[in-house]
Amino acid sequence: MTSSSKDPFAPFDPPVRSFLARHGLSEPVGEPSCPLWGVAVSGGGDSVLLLRLLLRHRPPATKIEVLHFDHHTDPEKNARDRSFVFSLAEGLGLCVILGESPSPERRRLGVSETTLRDERQGFFRDYLEKHPEAVLFLGHQRDDRIETVLANLFRGTGPRGLIGIRERTGRIYRPLLSFGRAMIRGALEEAGHLFMDDPANLELSPLRNRIRLELRPEIDRLFPPEGTAHLDLLARLMEREISERPPLPIPLLLLEEAPGALRFSLRLYSFLPPSRQGEFLSEILRRQSAWKIPVPPERNLLRTLRTPPSDFVRNFPLGEGWTLDIVSEHADLVYHYPDTPNHQRMLSLPSEGEEALPVALPRGGRLWIRRLPETPSFESGARPSLEAILPEEAFTAREPVLTVGYRVPGQTVWGSGAGAGGSGSSPRRLSSLWKGKPLPSSGKDRLPVLSLDEEAIWIPGWLDKTCELDRSPKGSYISITFQLREPSWWKKSLENP
Repeated sequence: MTSSSKDPFAPFDPPVRSFLARHGLSEPVGEPSCPLWGVAVSGGGDSVLLLRLLLRHRPPATKIEVLHFDHHTDPEKNARDRSFVFSLAEGLGLCVILGESPSPERRRLGVSETTLRDERQGFFRDYLEKHPEAVLFLGHQRDDRIETVLANLFRGTGPRGLIGIRERTGRIYRPLLSFGRAMIRGALEEAGHLFMDDPANLELSPLRNRIRLELRPEIDRLFPPEGTAHLDLLARLMEREISERPPLPIPLLLLEEAPGALRFSLRLYSFLPPSRQGEFLSEILRRQSAWKIPVPPERNLLRTLRTPPSDFVRNFPLGEGWTLDIVSEHADLVYHYPDTPNHQRMLSLPSEGEEALPVALPRGGRLWIRRLPETPSFESGARPSLEAILPEEAFTAREPVLTVGYRVPGQTVWGSGAGAGGSGSSPRRLSSLWKGKPLPSSGKDRLPVLSLDEEAIWIPGWLDKTCELDRSPKGSYISITFQLREPSWWKKSLENP
């Protein structure tokens, strides 16, 4: 590594060394703590400089891999960028990990910035999951952070949005945040290193380009000489303030957590400072995304919870399929899974000698199916509301089909219409069960629905038509029990409308 003043990269060396040491990534005593570094390289100047700087400062035993993602937005440009990155990596003796958009289209016009970002982030997440020993470096620089802060000012993201882009997010690091775009490109040009210029950066349709080309110059003109440069200092101060705080008491705030379902205390949440509220919401959404579930924009949650309504809220939309319910002093966040055949599961009997067959449910809780040694009593009130007793014929007969899933639009109740066992009267819709009832929509969408053919026969605590099934005087009977990690979950909803 050279330190000559004629070296165009010399001004970058001390800050990069300091960054790596600050985050424990510099050369340690003995074996390196992170033997694999992934570097995201698009071909632009920022990522090209990042790659060359990391090669100068990596510990001797550390391996570097180049990650490149093809968005399929423009075949010619994508091929040109891909060829450049492969050529650059080959010249440096590095391998390339290539990711591609899942879209079958090879030319996608007008695709949103959000979609492109989500695709890249999915590629990065998969890489880190496959390589638990790796860290990932991204080429965001100071101008990117300033433009993100400007956008967040008007998005209502709260105090945490003033950070813009963090130095570190989990195992993802951004060493170039102290350098501007002009300095980076100037150093590459002086060193004679090629990089790719994206003509799309001059188009005004993307929001980020309009901020860069129109908004920032106007602010800099009105507030010389620094103008928007002050936002970088603000972002660093906010990041330092938040990073130096003690950890949030998430176990106290979060009362229940499952894939697609969260409940937290509004009372404790209201005691948090605004920036810590955003930190808490960001963390619980991050944990949901780890289950491969789309998450709503954090700003939608912040806006809704800033002044929660005094009355009961049902189906308050947050985006990406999520809703918010407020029950007493609790907030329920629920993801409404798409109604697809994949969420309807045929039930089967426990195998011979097996005491109980567990059926895990994707929205929390599970069913236990077990054989009963003796014929039970079917008198009213003789069994718990969370248990259904069915004849074995319901499982063994070719028709009808017994399935478990969740409520679907227009679903009817067994025995009330012209379906199996029905009397021919007008069918009773499942949705009528909850009219005027205090159970929030978040609870309704999490209760399993046991169906005969396509009609509901049992919902824990709400519907039980199993007594109307044809029963044989002989043979064993089957018990299906619904269990949650918190057994009184639905009761709390009823007691606190």
